[in-house]
Amino acid sequence: MFIETVLARSLRMTYSGSIALSLGFLTLPVFAQQTSTESPVPQRIEITGSSIRRADAETPSPVQLISAEDLKKSGYTSISQVLQNITANGQGTLSQGFSQAFAAGASGISLRGLTTSATLVLIDGHRMAPYPLADDAQRSFVDISNIPFDTVERIEILKDGASAIYGSDAMAGVVNIILKKSFIGTTASAEAGTSQAGGGETVHASVTHGWGDFNVDGYNAYGSIEYRHQDRITYNQRAGAGSWQRLDWSGIGGTNKTLGVPFSSNQPATYNSPYLSDPNNPYGPTTSAFYPGSCNYNLQQAGGCAYQSPLAELSPETQNVNILASFAKNLGSGWRLDVKGSLFESKAEQYPAGGLQYFPQAFNPIVAVSAGVLPHLVGAPISTITVPANYPGNTLGIPALLNGAIPNAPIPNTQLDSKAYRLVADVTGTLGEWDISSSLGYTKIDTTQNVYGSINIPAFNDAINRVSNPYLPVGPISAADAATLFPSTSARDTSKLEFAELHATRTIMKLQGGDMGISFGGSYIRRELNSPAPTLVAQGIVNGNNAYASGKQTNTSVYSEIVAPVFKSLEIDGAVRLDHFDNAGNSITPKVGFKYTPSESFALRGTYSTGFRAPNSAESGQSGTAFLAGTGNDPVLCSQGVQANGNPYAGEVISACNYQAVTLAAANSKLQPEKSKSATLGVILEPIKGWSTTVDLYRIEIDNQIISGAPDGDAVRAPTPVQTLCADGNGGSYPCTPTVGVILYTPNTYINANSTKTSGIELDTRYKFKLGDYGDLTTDLNWSHTMSYILTTGGVAYQLAGTHGPFVVGGDTGNPKDRVQATVTWDKGGLQVTTAFNYIGGYSLTDPSFGYDTCAKGGAANGWFPTGNIPSQYCQVKSFLDTDVTVRYKFDKHLTLHASVTNLFNAQPPLDFNTYGGGQLPFNPSLHLAGAIGRFFNVGLNYTF
Repeated sequence: MFIETVLARSLRMTYSGSIALSLGFLTLPVFAQQTSTESPVPQRIEITGSSIRRADAETPSPVQLISAEDLKKSGYTSISQVLQNITANGQGTLSQGFSQAFAAGASGISLRGLTTSATLVLIDGHRMAPYPLADDAQRSFVDISNIPFDTVERIEILKDGASAIYGSDAMAGVVNIILKKSFIGTTASAEAGTSQAGGGETVHASVTHGWGDFNVDGYNAYGSIEYRHQDRITYNQRAGAGSWQRLDWSGIGGTNKTLGVPFSSNQPATYNSPYLSDPNNPYGPTTSAFYPGSCNYNLQQAGGCAYQSPLAELSPETQNVNILASFAKNLGSGWRLDVKGSLFESKAEQYPAGGLQYFPQAFNPIVAVSAGVLPHLVGAPISTITVPANYPGNTLGIPALLNGAIPNAPIPNTQLDSKAYRLVADVTGTLGEWDISSSLGYTKIDTTQNVYGSINIPAFNDAINRVSNPYLPVGPISAADAATLFPSTSARDTSKLEFAELHATRTIMKLQGGDMGISFGGSYIRRELNSPAPTLVAQGIVNGNNAYASGKQTNTSVYSEIVAPVFKSLEIDGAVRLDHFDNAGNSITPKVGFKYTPSESFALRGTYSTGFRAPNSAESGQSGTAFLAGTGNDPVLCSQGVQANGNPYAGEVISACNYQAVTLAAANSKLQPEKSKSATLGVILEPIKGWSTTVDLYRIEIDNQIISGAPDGDAVRAPTPVQTLCADGNGGSYPCTPTVGVILYTPNTYINANSTKTSGIELDTRYKFKLGDYGDLTTDLNWSHTMSYILTTGGVAYQLAGTHGPFVVGGDTGNPKDRVQATVTWDKGGLQVTTAFNYIGGYSLTDPSFGYDTCAKGGAANGWFPTGNIPSQYCQVKSFLDTDVTVRYKFDKHLTLHASVTNLFNAQPPLDFNTYGGGQLPFNPSLHLAGAIGRFFNVGLNYTF
């Protein structure tokens, strides 16, 4: 593998064999002594250690190493948790705590804040099939929550453009998760944890067994099974935990978002106490009728009917089962076979923040969207859904509206089960002067969505108006009504990726600094996506996430690299890659790098490269997403709009006034790849032995970015007008049939438009103090600082570093300038204590690229301070510091006990009034979820046989 090889070269280690083809890196081979009387067996250096980055192992590109030891010291039990905390992870990161994500159940990493689609995630240097549900229905990414924890050997994070090596998607960098190459013996581990405030109980266990010494027996095989389960944490379990849980800001000019409490509306919903109201007169005690329950009119108006959905989640329930089998065989004559097969299963859920199903009072036809079918309207509009005057419990004597949460409806939720299948074979060896690597791989993600608690509104309207045995809002519900009115629906979404690669490398001459190497390679990658919306959603029967995408893509490439140690103090690297995509044409991406080491204590390094991201199937295949784009008046059916009193003018179609406008975003087969330029310049310092420091500047520019464009055509209408209700101008209505059909949707497509330029500086410094009889103290500090983040859209450039922009990316995560991770580890004998400090800088509520150029507009964006009178102390989202402590004690070579406390000081998440990622709460789960979880305890043990 490239990073292994470069590190080994920097460490002046030797190895026999060649680079894994899957990484596509073409590097200089060095040869080790034979260790047996048989033909030499190709070996690879496994770079391990207790530090994250080592200065004497630095390459021309910045590389961060997270070893298996680091994973254990982190106090976490999932790869996703570890990667979410690295300092290079920024704006656009995706967390499982975002309960409204299109990519439900998954999490993704966003290096340099350039979103999940610009970061390439590999397993053992090979590509993995992306998650079938794209981030925001567009961005393709690898789900890092579906990766094993205990079989990871290390994680290598290349924080530099790498398209010249890997091809598409590696514009911001690469995360390479390397699994154990071999294992002998048996190890078992088990641990359990819980949060102090309740919820989130976690169990994690694994068993790994391996046999066969490769160097002695000529083979090695091992198998591993891992289980992890984490319970949900609900809003109710953190009620009163801090100001981030506060919903009532009316005392300082804001909104009261507490459910069931009258504030902006004097007719709030209720929970377990439905009521009827007169649709034609102001709401009051004589125009309402409550069913028996915990609420009545007087109590409601006094604010005594507040409620919270019992399953609104801060953190979802998740479960992982990972099965891995590995086999390595000495084929003789210097050739080796490595095969890994695995099944990684991840289960998760989504319970929306609103969390309940409410009585519908009107119905706008649903646009059915699916691959191969023209979007079309399903159902006829219903302007008012009322129960009859003689309906049980209706004491108003007129057709009345039902209000509140539906007591006998299931709580809406989505259950996800994602299985990742992977089979990869590598054959490596020597042929003459050449070291050869070849790889074949098949990966597949099979994700099942089961959606519960949807409502069929037209069927509901029919049921409450049945002459005989109508559906009642209280009491038990018949099985037939439950199945018809609140149907379940599902979808099976699949993503496949197959690859074949061949790679050869050799020494071509001696230079003053060492051997000059050159290598060549080629690859073939085929992707296939089939991601339909849940069946009833796609058919327009119920509302829901109706994003769908399907398509195929093939990518062939050739590439080459040269490594030239011109002098002992100067190394120059170069690489170039030619890619051809059947849907995006050709792309040539070069890269050059150097490392100048005039002394053992100082080195200068730098790189320059270009990169690209080819359009994925969601962007250029068959895809569509119908989404609400605010309210508006139909220019034909409601041309005059509404009067000052809110009533439509006479003759206007009521349902066409202030209707929810639907936009249909669709794929564009003419898209071009996104293009990037990136550069790094850094120094490596080791002024005294054991103290290593790196400082790197970076700059990345991405042009031709793929975004959802503005409406690019006339609104599409229903082909046939249907009878509806027109206004009489006085608040009443009469039946009418308009001259044209209602608007179904306004089309738009993905386009190449925006550009982003970001630059920053990163510091990594590490020192190990030898304390004699008091043990050893190792300190490590990583700091990432974004100096600039400029988004250019519509020809206007916006500086977004330290702001909330860009909006509508990954749950509106915010764009902090600074992230710091500092760790201090003390070792003495069998005892090890690690303290980690994870710091996230503050950022403002503004996003000038979306029109939120003042604090007032940022505070109004999510409805907390709708009039813009937000107090100045809330204009800045404050910084956040999470402190974690892990203690490990090794009793002997067999048994190790560990315990950890994450968020030791129970730091609360800062207030964020702009993000919508927190659902009903003003906090940002993508960056500050550890604060919402609170102090968390974990204890476990590991036993090696």
